Amino acid sequence: MATVVAAASSLLGACFTTTADFKRDAETFIEEQVAPELGTTFQSVTCMQPVDQEVGTTFTCSALDAGGGVWEFDNLIDAPGEFTVNISRSP
Repeated sequence: MATVVAAASSLLGACFTTTADFKRDAETFIEEQVAPELGTTFQSVTCMQPVDQEVGTTFTCSALDAGGGVWEFDNLIDAPGEFTVNISRSP
């Protein structure tokens, strides 16, 4: 299942200076924006830090929902300082 969930570009106005910014902002975005869109609540969200900030770089996240279900996300840096979140696995 590779459904595009949301693009973070319109919500992220800050300049990304490190790959840790993508990791942290993806975790926050998935917890605060994606979960409600999916009609769920996540107990935890953990993202891998991207290897670089280049357009085309991918990084993954996983989340545990309130019912114990595991969600996985494939994220794509699709413009400078922007990324798109895609569901790769849902419970």
